[in-house]
Amino acid sequence: MQLVINDKNEITAYATVGDIGGTEYTGDIPDNFYSDFSPAFFLFKDGGICENSNYVKPVPNLPTGPTSLEQIVMQQAMTITQMQQTLMQQSKDIATLKGVNK
Repeated sequence: MQLVINDKNEITAYATVGDIGGTEYTGDIPDNFYSDFSPAFFLFKDGGICENSNYVKPVPNLPTGPTSLEQIVMQQAMTITQMQQTLMQQSKDIATLKGVNK
């Protein structure tokens, strides 16, 4: 197994197959390593793997408003609605000019 370890001795990635440019490790692996792995959740300490007692689960950065793509889609929806209203009004005006609605 290869471990990628940062400057705080936190394990940020691992590979059981292939090469990720990490440190080769052949020692004991905690039972919950694979199921609970998250970057920095485990430490490489004294030649072994242990849980990081200072680990804080990262809080995802959720957007507080619409993204730029959502804003563009909303603007396009407004434009389409305005165009449909204009077309309906023009259809009524044409029908009136032809004398259909007299």
